[in-house]
Amino acid sequence: MREDGNRGAARSEWIGTMAAQAAPMAATTPAVSAGAQRAAVFLLGAALQFNVLTSSFGLPFQRLSDLLPFLLIPWLGLRRAVIAEALRNVAPLAGILALVGISMVLKAHKQAGDVYLTLVLLLYVVQAYILLVLFDDKRVEDAFCLGILAGLLASLAVLLLTSSGLPLERFGLAVPTDGFDDELKLFVEDKLGGLWTSGNETGHVFALGGVAALILSLRYRLKVIYLLYFIALLASFPLTNNRAGLFMPLIVFALLMRRNLKASMVLSVLGILGLLLVAWSLTGGLPLPDRLAQAIEKRFADDHNVSENFDERFLSGITALRLVAAYPFGVGEVARREELKALTGLVTPHNGFVSLALQNGVAVALLLIAGLVRILSDPKRFSPFLFYSALFLIPSMMFEELSVNQYFLFFMAFILASLARSPDPQAATGIHGHQTSQSRA
Repeated sequence: MREDGNRGAARSEWIGTMAAQAAPMAATTPAVSAGAQRAAVFLLGAALQFNVLTSSFGLPFQRLSDLLPFLLIPWLGLRRAVIAEALRNVAPLAGILALVGISMVLKAHKQAGDVYLTLVLLLYVVQAYILLVLFDDKRVEDAFCLGILAGLLASLAVLLLTSSGLPLERFGLAVPTDGFDDELKLFVEDKLGGLWTSGNETGHVFALGGVAALILSLRYRLKVIYLLYFIALLASFPLTNNRAGLFMPLIVFALLMRRNLKASMVLSVLGILGLLLVAWSLTGGLPLPDRLAQAIEKRFADDHNVSENFDERFLSGITALRLVAAYPFGVGEVARREELKALTGLVTPHNGFVSLALQNGVAVALLLIAGLVRILSDPKRFSPFLFYSALFLIPSMMFEELSVNQYFLFFMAFILASLARSPDPQAATGIHGHQTSQSRA
């Protein structure tokens, strides 16, 4: 009996020792996993902005962000919270994916590569759904936003290097122009795109980066974050010559900084603008760096075709709806451009919603519009991330054919994925929910 008692005591002591050793492991493993998760989300955000052309290295992916779903969906998607949320919303999520995927089968006049961006959008919707679940922990959302801003700065650096004439195509840092006609080559030389095809793309990609800057600025009450972002956006303007991308970030900047504006500051700015106008009227040029002066004169002072450009864009988008009606499940790229040119004289509808309908079908475009209306009609029931994404998406989509841009496709995927989730009753806590999420974690 005494031996049995000693054995029991020894066994209890051994179990206690093992439990004591296992306790730190149990405590540290989730922390390591959470840190790795935030690091992965940060890198994803950076890759979306600093979106290297992986096709330049012979890979079967056009850009870096197209490769990442194959790596991140299996890893991030196996989190318990993600699986539980997906099982709760399996019907609406499957319906959205089916409507996106059906275009790959029923799209008209398909040629090689015509289903690529549809497949990319399908993968992005899955990845965006996973991220929306993970964004319930605001630290993960912060990591994504920080990644976007880091990628934006890197992309801006590439844009500056492009303006110096460095050949960056072989490094995957510029779009090859070998197949462009002379007119298109002149266009992309006038509106530099850096990592993207032209400034008309890059300007809007940088503009949509304002979502990340705004969220971090409001959440941490550091307006300097948005200020630095806005300065970076302005620094890109002389190279991209894209004024449409300035509108929404400028409006948000004015609203964000309105309490910090003083009469002396406003008068100083007006005085500087007045001196510049006087100098321009006397000399015919602005006393600014050449590239900046040329951009301002070309896109503002000497642009006498503003109303004509607006009419052209509006009419091309409206007229292209005839093509949307003819091909409700989408149409191949070559046929689309040929028929658009026949209808409008242009090869682009200059409208992201119309181009999305032509690329992925009417149902996907209507789903996107429904998601945007749902978020904007009752913003308190949705996260600030979704609300600001919708707010920044719409103006850019109204100006350019951005359904071919992976960064915009990813944010469209966020809106589509949000349709598969019920509105969050706790979202009204808004931008100040960060501390609450951390304390829960």
